[in-house]
Amino acid sequence: MLEPRGPVIDADNHFYELPDTFTRHLPPEMRRRGVQWVEVEGKRRLLAGEKVTRVLANPTFDPIARPGSLIEYFRANNEGGQDVKDLFGELDSLADHPEYVSRDARLDVMGTQGIDGALLFPTLGVLLQRPLREDVDALHATFHAYNKWLLEDWGFAAPLYGVPVIILADPQLALGEVDWALEHGAHAVAIIPGPVPNRHGGTRSPAAPDLDLVWQRINEAGVLVAIHGADGALDQYIGQWEAPNQGFALFDSTFKMAITHGRTISDTMTALICHGLFQRFPNLRIATIETGSNWVAPMLHNLESVYGKRPQQMRENPVDTFRRHVWVSPFFEDDMAPLRDLIGAEQMLFGSDWPHAEGLAAPRDFLGEIPTFEQDEVDGVMGANLAMLLEAHPV
Repeated sequence: MLEPRGPVIDADNHFYELPDTFTRHLPPEMRRRGVQWVEVEGKRRLLAGEKVTRVLANPTFDPIARPGSLIEYFRANNEGGQDVKDLFGELDSLADHPEYVSRDARLDVMGTQGIDGALLFPTLGVLLQRPLREDVDALHATFHAYNKWLLEDWGFAAPLYGVPVIILADPQLALGEVDWALEHGAHAVAIIPGPVPNRHGGTRSPAAPDLDLVWQRINEAGVLVAIHGADGALDQYIGQWEAPNQGFALFDSTFKMAITHGRTISDTMTALICHGLFQRFPNLRIATIETGSNWVAPMLHNLESVYGKRPQQMRENPVDTFRRHVWVSPFFEDDMAPLRDLIGAEQMLFGSDWPHAEGLAAPRDFLGEIPTFEQDEVDGVMGANLAMLLEAHPV
């Protein structure tokens, strides 16, 4: 197994949110409309838009599962047929792991892990757009409050790059958030995959024309856009096939798992390409994070087929567009060699999802997933590719 010769930069690190992550900077007039904590049947629950969110059974993250405790589950090795909740193993007190909630403690741990840098994403935050989507002002206010907390507690600077989340629902508010993030030194910004909420109901493409002013600003700055995995927002469609889940469970339906794996990110990237975003803004660079890679081949196959039938509606082969603008961070359980052969190792990013249960127990264990890669490929995947992306490339 080859070792990287340069810096190791993890494209997918996380923290666990504190109780005041979304409320510390939330304006008083938005506290009921945004996020708030309540006690329900003796347990602490999170309200979003005055409704209990059901995306996580334990939004306090205390106690917390150990990193990598679900590795075999995600390798599809649950031969005993155990329920997911029984696979987490022994849980730890959050107080015993300051590195999950503190920048200084995380930097110390990164030193022992052999990690030179990392993009830092929320755990709960990526799941809150959908429950707040019907109140666009509260949605934007909540995520601006989150971004201010992120800057205050974790910062946007190397080597631990906090990635502020940009909500695209209102174009002017989104533009203001991008400007704020850039003014405070963000090296990357994140968006939520899937359709974008409209102010008065319904949704639209993230490449809708009214959002061009936002993309133009990002294009001019050359800042990396990370599309991080989130709630797939496919419940309405799933509800046409089976009764909706009424409990707190991410792994609640085999049907849902089978049809949604990679669906939202595939649809999002297809929309960005088919709706001409990269033709209008050729300086955009997108990294898909914690969305795996098994969706890439069928998506590119479908796009190439469409191009063969309607080349007059696309300026170039969409496969070329994808390879020029998109970098993919595969799941550790994905088959790496076919992805390399399809898009090139220079378009791949290592991500550990640490310290989540579904991620790697130790970030550098990712090296064991790319044993056939050449030295230059290992160097790129494990850090050099992301290091390049984190340098602004203005027009």
